[in-house]
Amino acid sequence: MKKVVLFYIFFIFLLHTAAAQSIITIDVHEDGNAIWTMEKHLSLETQTDVQDWEEFIALGQESAQSEKDLEEFSIRINGLIESAEVFSNRPMVAENFKVEYDTLKAISGSFGIVRFSFEWKNFSEIKSENILIGDIFSEGMILTSENVLIIQIPGNYDIESVSPDFDTQDGTRLVWDGSQYRSFDKGEPALVLSRKSNNQTDNQIVWYLLIIILFGSAVTIYFKKRGKPTFDSNIESTPLNPAKTRGDLEGEEMIVQILNRSGGQVYQSEIVQEMGLSKSKISILLTKMKEEGKIIKIRKGKENIIRLVTE
Repeated sequence: MKKVVLFYIFFIFLLHTAAAQSIITIDVHEDGNAIWTMEKHLSLETQTDVQDWEEFIALGQESAQSEKDLEEFSIRINGLIESAEVFSNRPMVAENFKVEYDTLKAISGSFGIVRFSFEWKNFSEIKSENILIGDIFSEGMILTSENVLIIQIPGNYDIESVSPDFDTQDGTRLVWDGSQYRSFDKGEPALVLSRKSNNQTDNQIVWYLLIIILFGSAVTIYFKKRGKPTFDSNIESTPLNPAKTRGDLEGEEMIVQILNRSGGQVYQSEIVQEMGLSKSKISILLTKMKEEGKIIKIRKGKENIIRLVTE
């Protein structure tokens, strides 16, 4: 198992071994820095390998082995940084080195996962509104069928140019898996990213406002067709008019019919729903009927039960 544990100590860009999959993710930030994550999947062929690997993980991230792995990895990365500085003629540094171990059990088998990460300061070049990526790749690279490179770009940037073209794109994630290009020249992959124009942002805001206005208009039309206002206000403070209009009489008659059909009592909310009038209008009618001794109101929870008074 010691051979398995030590197997992954190498720089993944130079990996040509098909026995394990390597995934490199470069998360590019607007300030020119980038977070690199290098994930290695090691095939655990037997149950003994799985047990040995999990025992190794159980030793913890502070074990002597993990410290050694991290030290060797940082040495290799710092060597890459030095080469990139010469090739790009820009100062840069690697910080915040981390290593994590995990186990993946899938249908195709079990795998030990080693995940290195670090922050590459001044990874890309910033020119005006553009981000230039590529001048750090001083040696190029070769992708095998088991190696995948992913570059994640900032969400508010567009791709102005890229070489070689990526194989797939998942949102802001550009993926090179070797389907089209396996050999990269010096300075590749090379990308030029341009900040999205304010016009695009303004257009999005206009569209959002237009949707809100249309939705509001649709709601207003809907309630008008149903004979209801879009909202009720000052229900309790609405003055009562002692003079009964024909509409009031018809409304009271309808309430009496609803109560008779419901066995003499019903929730006030059901009267509102069945009559199709506003809550304030129903409240006024019920208050008049209560004052006349035709109904009584019984408070139950947050609702009123309306009960018909029989002679």
